[in-house]
Amino acid sequence: MPNTHRPSRPSRPTPGLYLIKSPLSRVAYTLPAGAAHLLWLEYGAVHLRRNVAEATSEHAGPRIVWCADGGGRELVAEVGTRGTLLSIPASALFQAMPTTPIGEQMQRTLSQDLDLAADLSGAMARPLQGFTRERQIGEPGADIATSTYLTLLLLHLWRLARKDIVNLGGAPQGLSERFIVLAAQRARDHRPVEDYARDLNVSRDRLGSAVKRATGLSPRGYLHRLLLRDAIELLTNTGMPISQIAFRLGFADPAYFTRFFKREVGQNPGAFRKSYDRKETSKPSSFAAWP
Repeated sequence: MPNTHRPSRPSRPTPGLYLIKSPLSRVAYTLPAGAAHLLWLEYGAVHLRRNVAEATSEHAGPRIVWCADGGGRELVAEVGTRGTLLSIPASALFQAMPTTPIGEQMQRTLSQDLDLAADLSGAMARPLQGFTRERQIGEPGADIATSTYLTLLLLHLWRLARKDIVNLGGAPQGLSERFIVLAAQRARDHRPVEDYARDLNVSRDRLGSAVKRATGLSPRGYLHRLLLRDAIELLTNTGMPISQIAFRLGFADPAYFTRFFKREVGQNPGAFRKSYDRKETSKPSSFAAWP
C-alpha cells in the first residue's frame, strides 16, 4: 500500500486551499459532496476516482481539472506533483456567480466536470495567485479580496471551458453553447431564430433541439428570458423610465414592451416595479433564481 496523507477538510463554508508541493510520497485528498473542486495542476500527475469499483481517471500537468461536485471522490497526487486545489462549498460558489445572464451561462457550464489544458502564465494564474496570497496573509479585508478573486477565477474558467466547448463544432452541446454566446450578444436586436440558425450554419430544427436539450427552452423562449431578466434588473435597480427601458432593450414601441412583459410576468412593468419596491425595501435583490 502506498503511503498516503489525508489533509483535514475545512469545516467553514469558505473555499479550502491546499498547496501540493512536490510530495515525497503519494498524497490523497477526499473531495466532499456539496462542494466544487478546482485543481490547478502545474506538473506531475493525479488520479481521480469515486470508489474502488469506479474506473480511475488520470490527469497530467499542466492541466485544469474542475469537479462540479466532489461526491466523496478521492484525488491522489503522485510523487513530485505540484499544484493548487480549491474546495468551494456550494454556498460560496453561488455567491461568487454574477446575478446576470453571464452568471447563468457560467452556472450551466460549471455544472459539469471539466478537464482543460492549462496555460500556466495565462489569465487564470493571476487571480489564483492573488487568492492564495490573501488566504495565507490574512490581512483585514481578506475575505472580500478572496471573494473577488474567486469570481475572477470562475469567470476565466468559464471562458476557457466555453472556448473548448465551442471548438467541438457540430456537437449538440457545442451548438447550444455557441447559440448562448450569440444570444447574450444579440438578444436586444430581436433577430428571428432563423438568423441565429443561419449564423451557426444549421437548420432551425437542429438548433431548436440542441437548445431545448441544454436549457429546457426553445431558442425563442431563451431569447425572451434574457430580455426579461434584463428588464427586471433595470426596473428594480434603476429609476429609469419604462419607455427608456423599452428602448434600451431594443423594443421600438414601449407599448409592445409592456405587452411582452405582462405576458411573461402577469403584471405590466409599472405595477411590477411598485410591487417590488413595497416588498423589497429591506432586502437586496438577487435574480439568480428568476425563471
